Amino acid sequence: MAITDKTRKVLWGRSGNLCAICRQRLVVDETELDSESVVGDECHIISGAPNGPRHEPTFPADEIDDISNLLLLCRVHHKMVDDQFETYSAELLRNIKASHEKWVESKLKGQEEIAPVRIRRFKNEIPTHLPAVTSGKDLFNLASDCHGSYQNYSDDLSDEEVETVGGFLQNLQDWIDICGDLQPIDKVRATKSIDDEIKVLNTIGFVVFAGIEIQRMEGGVGNPSTFKVLHISVIRRTDPSIISVNDETGNLGEGDGTGAGC
Repeated sequence: MAITDKTRKVLWGRSGNLCAICRQRLVVDETELDSESVVGDECHIISGAPNGPRHEPTFPADEIDDISNLLLLCRVHHKMVDDQFETYSAELLRNIKASHEKWVESKLKGQEEIAPVRIRRFKNEIPTHLPAVTSGKDLFNLASDCHGSYQNYSDDLSDEEVETVGGFLQNLQDWIDICGDLQPIDKVRATKSIDDEIKVLNTIGFVVFAGIEIQRMEGGVGNPSTFKVLHISVIRRTDPSIISVNDETGNLGEGDGTGAGC
């Protein structure tokens, strides 16, 4: 048998990444030239080798690599306890292990508990209706500083419509993902590409709607922070969820005369 990945993770976690004897850190930080260095060993209290330190012939073979028979040590103290196995008996090492893990647990409990990270939504920030968008530039500017999206589209799409609608949503997401790295000429290309796709969708009977929702990330070690999320819908023009929005004069509002319910 061999030590499993799960057993290793539990052992290192309970030991706090520290040697159970000297309590030195067992992962050395990276340098400008090299990656991190692991200087800790998973040591057997009872050796599985016949001539190994503290070997017991009657010790069950299937427990050799069990976590109860493992101790986390730096390489200096690993060599010490194996060379001086008469001094460092199995009973003494079990006591060292138990004492160290109890100490680590007490230190962790003494730290201020870090709240889990979560995303909070606010009812008044969730758009109930989305205005129609007919300009690629307007949609790109609306979406460019968003950090996520909710996508919606009409049901019962034909195979050809799936490719057109799905392609539009995917291309829009791709542009948003790289927006921060785009040069001015690339942003112009992006708005032109989105504009062309919106026109194609309009031609085959679809309308694009979009709006912004403000959400907040809380928890962790930092302060709460707000961010924008895009709501984007591609709806068939005949869909009953599309409504007309009149201005105060009774005429359709210019540029946003229709809206889709979210």
